[in-house]
Amino acid sequence: MVHSGSRNVGKRVCDYYNQRALSLNAKWGTKEVPKEWDLAFLPLEKEIGREYISAMEWCMAFAELNRQLMMERILNIFTKVTGGQGEREIQTRHNYAAHEEHFGENVWVHRKGAIRMRLGEEGIIPGSMGTPSYIVEGLGNPESYCSASHGAGRRMSRSAANKTITEQEAQEAMEGIVHGRFYGKYEEAPQAYKNIENVMKWQKDLVKPIVKLQPLGVMKG
Repeated sequence: MVHSGSRNVGKRVCDYYNQRALSLNAKWGTKEVPKEWDLAFLPLEKEIGREYISAMEWCMAFAELNRQLMMERILNIFTKVTGGQGEREIQTRHNYAAHEEHFGENVWVHRKGAIRMRLGEEGIIPGSMGTPSYIVEGLGNPESYCSASHGAGRRMSRSAANKTITEQEAQEAMEGIVHGRFYGKYEEAPQAYKNIENVMKWQKDLVKPIVKLQPLGVMKG
């Protein structure tokens, strides 16, 4: 199982267009969206809105190609060492917006920390580097807009994890799993995340577990 996003370019695109949205909303005198929610918008009937969607979709495609290349290289090594072959590839994306039909209307769904899980659709819900992950099948629950959690989710922020988790605690949580040292950065330590088994119970009406993956080794780069 590999994970890669758009390697920071997605965040830069997001920050740039969010600032443009904030500036334009102030110019338009928009009052409908509370400022404390940080939900400034870009109308799709304007060029700036269409420009943002195009940039977002480019970032998503770039991230998908990153993962494909990583998987190809890993499978090449796996095949040379074991003689085994990959059967199929499952790509799962999160943190994006998509134009879909729900409840008889065409709407934009923003899946922040969520993945699309239509009926019968395969997906991946990771735990942490020291806990199980799941291959799942979507149940197509309309009340969640056919969505599910993208993973265990954080129990503490990155900064809080670095301040509170010790090297000994992080290493003990990774016992029996081949991995490198943390070097004082504990934001990805298992303790920073929620219990994946609880998370799977909480969304049993959204997905059906198909395969439970136990981590044997972790490479972070």
